[in-house]
Amino acid sequence: MIPGLPLTVEALIVAATTPNVTSHGLATYGDRNFSLFTGRDPESHALGIQLVTGPDLMVVVTDPAKPIGHLRVSTNGAGNLLFIDNRNWQGSLIGTIRILGSDCAALFNDIGPGGYVALTDVFMRSDRQFLFWGQGATAVECSIEMEGSDQGVAIGDDALISNGVWVRNYNMHALYDLQTNTPIGRKPVTTVVERHVWLGQDALLLNCKRIGTGSVIGARALVNQSVPPRVAAAGTPAIVLRENVSWGRDTYRMTEAERQAIGL
Repeated sequence: MIPGLPLTVEALIVAATTPNVTSHGLATYGDRNFSLFTGRDPESHALGIQLVTGPDLMVVVTDPAKPIGHLRVSTNGAGNLLFIDNRNWQGSLIGTIRILGSDCAALFNDIGPGGYVALTDVFMRSDRQFLFWGQGATAVECSIEMEGSDQGVAIGDDALISNGVWVRNYNMHALYDLQTNTPIGRKPVTTVVERHVWLGQDALLLNCKRIGTGSVIGARALVNQSVPPRVAAAGTPAIVLRENVSWGRDTYRMTEAERQAIGL
């Protein structure tokens, strides 16, 4: 598989990246030629990867000469990995990743011709966490925050994330029932956004397990429950407003490839 990817994290990613999420899971990387650097190597800088602070980061790419954009990474723990499949890279990845834990991994597939991914802040707070970015998925402006060991976020192929979107896999702080003095908050989860999902402007995924294939999440929606495939959901908290719908990247139509991607 990918050099340096901890076996425990590999198993978590395999479990999350089912066919309704991606056609480009870990099994597809077998024919890649990998180049390995540390975050402090000049080759990483030339790619557009900057290790700002912390222990060395392992950087694995499939084309050592093809820049990916500008990515700032800060680490605190050890054994962390950044993998980018940039053999056919023609887009731009801009953002910041902060890793407090150890044995964490961020994996990015090819984002497609002219693809743009802006990750304002990716914050991995615990050990053995992962971010998986599907092929052709794009983001105008997205922030992702994870809590809890052995948890992660998977973004499916051809997902479209609008500006101001937040993905948090937990509820931020403890919530208590004062009568019984017992915690009533939910534990952190692995958040999976399946293939060809559109997250509208300023949407917030909060302790949400799954957004189904082809679904649309409305602007400023608060999603704290799973959403089924091929629906439109909106509101605070979000509810399903319409079933048997999806969307196209073109302003006026869905392509046949998009229809096939959601199982039609």
